Amino acid sequence: MAAGARVLESAGLVLSRTATVLSLALGLCACRRLATQADCQLIVDKSVELQLKELSETDATAITHREQEVRTELESEIKSCENGRVTEKTMNCVRAARATSDLDKCLR
Repeated sequence: MAAGARVLESAGLVLSRTATVLSLALGLCACRRLATQADCQLIVDKSVELQLKELSETDATAITHREQEVRTELESEIKSCENGRVTEKTMNCVRAARATSDLDKCLR
């Protein structure tokens, strides 16, 4: 199957999973700093990147394109993530995540 077709076929799964990850980020404890737009976009982008890699999609252009699509589709969720609470430890964990299970642990 062509890389582009795999991305399109998995789009619904990626979007659904990313929305769930973003929801987890919203539930973080109130003892943390306010999340920025950049924090929320990083969470979305990392989620998309890891999900696509787990689906054997490693083309950087395809991943970037899908990240932009998901950002657009989840615009309202990203907006509600902003001003949620995060810690630098959480954001460093998100940056370092190598699998979706790692990302889930960061946000719990």
